[in-house]
Amino acid sequence: MFVKIINLFDISKVKKIQYREDINGLRAIAVMSVVLYHAGFEFFKGGYLGVDIFFVISGYLISNIVISELNNKSFSFRNFYIKRISRIIPALIVTIILTIPFAYFLLTPKAMQEYLSSMFAAIFFYANYYFQNLDFYISESTKVMPLLHTWTLAIEEQYYILFPIISFLIFKYKKNYLVSFLIFVSFFSIFLNSQTQELTKFYQIQFRVWELLAGVIIMILSTNLKIKNLENIGIAFIIFS
Repeated sequence: MFVKIINLFDISKVKKIQYREDINGLRAIAVMSVVLYHAGFEFFKGGYLGVDIFFVISGYLISNIVISELNNKSFSFRNFYIKRISRIIPALIVTIILTIPFAYFLLTPKAMQEYLSSMFAAIFFYANYYFQNLDFYISESTKVMPLLHTWTLAIEEQYYILFPIISFLIFKYKKNYLVSFLIFVSFFSIFLNSQTQELTKFYQIQFRVWELLAGVIIMILSTNLKIKNLENIGIAFIIFS
């Protein structure tokens, strides 16, 4: 029995997945739920959970790339980061460019100043810390912060920097301890969440990393344990939440 449980976390069988329509569908549901939540639809008042779902999906996909390439000894930090940059930076730049004219004509001088600061924070992936440190008592309303959503992108980028480095080092020296380490960090992150009600738990990676690592663990389990209609189960959980 113990051996079977160990085999469920066997990372040596992880292979790079191809395009998955079900994952893309879950990602679309996550994004739309957040959009509809911010649009104020009562039925989607739990739509903010789309952010959490998106973190799990990101953890799933990125870990598959890293671990599968480590398995076949083809992983390259250079190639990994070039691909991440080519996927993220163009979309981010377009978003910023499209929001500039609206910000210029619609925002107050103070809100415009905050917008410009958030622009640099978004480009250099520290937006989560920027928005966390705003004094919302005197700052403009979050409804007039066009780049507020980039706090999630900052957390993902911080994860993209840390996860490959840590995985590479553990893979090189103590490969069999990778899953144990990820599970330990996940539970420690959950523990940290239970210790504070401060705003920091919303924005900082150490409070969110358990969601990303949940995606990693699910990816490893799904490699070794096949469940029929798993995507339908996932959709049902999302709708329920």
